[in-house]
Amino acid sequence: MNESAKMIVVLTIIAMISGLLLAQVYHLTYDRIQLGKAQALRGSILAALPGAVDFRVIEAHPVGGLEDDRSTLRSKPGSDSDPLLLFQGLDENGDPVGFAYVCEGVGYGGIIKIMVGVNHTSELISGVAILEHVETPNIGSLIENESFRNQFVGKGTADPIALGQDIDRITGATVSSRAVTEAVNRDLSNALQAYKEAITNE
Repeated sequence: MNESAKMIVVLTIIAMISGLLLAQVYHLTYDRIQLGKAQALRGSILAALPGAVDFRVIEAHPVGGLEDDRSTLRSKPGSDSDPLLLFQGLDENGDPVGFAYVCEGVGYGGIIKIMVGVNHTSELISGVAILEHVETPNIGSLIENESFRNQFVGKGTADPIALGQDIDRITGATVSSRAVTEAVNRDLSNALQAYKEAITNE
């Protein structure tokens, strides 16, 4: 066997071993990663719904172009063939405190996924949590700051929820600020309607 053939055999063996090792690592870490995602999702739901200690999933019928993507938990325009997932927060007595839903906007760096909580009684926003983003560190990433997110609390469908009106932009991160603001404003009314219809029909 010449040197070239030997090199090809060695490289093939190395590639096979590497592939097997990567598959094993993926198998060993998959459950841990999924558990981490589930815990992060739960934390975001409860953070957006003050007073909630638990939650249940409600499958609502999409309205006004909202469609749930089960793989990414995002709301987007599309068909109404699949139900929209809403998360109803429950207090210590099992009574509803509100619901949360996921929406998304296109920021400077890519997709921003947002968890929005709505109070059961007042129908006003009770909290906003940023689930995922790839915005510029220390600039666009400031959408995570409580001072920015808290501007949405107490807003409802009767409010403009517009950047520069009742939501202040983050200096140097207008695109990121606008992406979050427009996503919340765009889907709030439809998510609220879907929730009210879902609990009425239960």
